[in-house]
Amino acid sequence: MDIASTGKYIITCSKTNDLVIWDLKGQILTTVELHLGSTYRARISPCGRFVGTSGFTPDVNVWEVVFNKSGDFKQVAKAFDLAGHSSGILDFTFSADSSNVATVSKDGTYRLYDIKIEFEKGEDPHKLQTGPWENTTTANIALSPNNEVLAIAHGSSLSFYSTITGLLDYTIEDIFMGPITCLAFDAVGEYVLVAGDRHIKVFRNITGYRVAIESAKRKLTQKQTSATKERLEKLIEDNTKFLQAMGEKCP
Repeated sequence: MDIASTGKYIITCSKTNDLVIWDLKGQILTTVELHLGSTYRARISPCGRFVGTSGFTPDVNVWEVVFNKSGDFKQVAKAFDLAGHSSGILDFTFSADSSNVATVSKDGTYRLYDIKIEFEKGEDPHKLQTGPWENTTTANIALSPNNEVLAIAHGSSLSFYSTITGLLDYTIEDIFMGPITCLAFDAVGEYVLVAGDRHIKVFRNITGYRVAIESAKRKLTQKQTSATKERLEKLIEDNTKFLQAMGEKCP
């Protein structure tokens, strides 16, 4: 279940392959028949324009929820698919600005896509990054607000990946007795919130500091204005000092 940030609609979805769009008064606007074999996840993009669904099949289906100029519901139309995996997609998440989608699949890989495309003209999403993850029967995925860190919860452990390099940075093991049931970054990406065993635990996003240093170093190899160069060098210095103070390794 999810609600659009625009306040215009709610979605519900079940394993029986039906995606239902409701208004906020509880009236059904439309029902979309899915062909996922079994549905695992349904999410609304932060902008409220798109709904994504994933399941037993190896694609994420993305739909556009269309309203007319007067604000009345018009239709739900297929926008595009996120293809490339070879097995079912356990979870996926939109980025905070709705420009990217990260997926985690039973095939043992994760992917990051750029969906800021002209799909009306037939343009397909672009794959930005992919890599392996510790494959388990269930997974939850979250993307930091700046799109630089990908967190994947598998079983009772939590792994952090750099979307800049595609590499695993760190894993926190055995956080709970049972599996992690929910995962989210805070609004600025400073912390990661993890739910399980009737508790919520909060971790600092240390990976974000290391990835920010790596990103800044790469930008410094490109032509920059003196002001931008100074800002990037200061970012590297500040993040390095923070990591050293925390007893963490620096890139």
